Amino acid sequence: MSDYLKITKNKDKICEEIQNGAFKQNLSDHIIFLKSFIDKEQCKKVVEGIKNLGDFRSAPYTDGLLDDAADSFFDPEIDSVKDIQEYIFTNGLKLYSDRVRSFNWSYFGREKFRYSEMMLRKYHEGSKFEFHYDDFLEELFPQWFARRKNVLSCTVYLNDDYEGGDIEFTSGEYYTPSIGDVIMFPSNWMFYHKVNQVTKGIKYSGTFWFYYGSSRKIFKQNNHKIFEQ
Repeated sequence: MSDYLKITKNKDKICEEIQNGAFKQNLSDHIIFLKSFIDKEQCKKVVEGIKNLGDFRSAPYTDGLLDDAADSFFDPEIDSVKDIQEYIFTNGLKLYSDRVRSFNWSYFGREKFRYSEMMLRKYHEGSKFEFHYDDFLEELFPQWFARRKNVLSCTVYLNDDYEGGDIEFTSGEYYTPSIGDVIMFPSNWMFYHKVNQVTKGIKYSGTFWFYYGSSRKIFKQNNHKIFEQ
């Protein structure tokens, strides 16, 4: 049976779960925060890779929401990044699908459900990321996402020797991450969130998206290369 008929095929079980209350969830139910999910040594290797990249100002990626006291690196060649993504794709998504039934029936296990390139960020002291939702990238760069639909956002926290930098959602959820922690949540407009100001030290994190669509890689175009010079 074709993949797109997955929901139709399971309609009886879905209706039964709805009647039993399994779909009655609030916004916090759709956010999963996994403590110490990634090995610390892998995180440290990525941080060392970021340090070797130098500084890179990248406000054009964030439409002014991320201030100039932060550096962003789009899909850099750093060892351990793909290993981390594969681990979350294989193990983290299963945990998410067990918790969020609507995601399970709609996307989990589908052939065209994949993970994107990673955006690594280096938050210097004083930097912050104002309230936003992650699908705004589709609005800024529609040519990148013509064949993709972001479904879930995933952030990996790569160190914790800094102060501030907590993640906060408009729905009231608030998380203070440590090295190796992972957070996943829907990318849509219902999940506005921000990264509070880093008050001391440097924060390193990586964000990527689980999406439905083409496996075609987003290559670095001229607008990437200009800001890498």
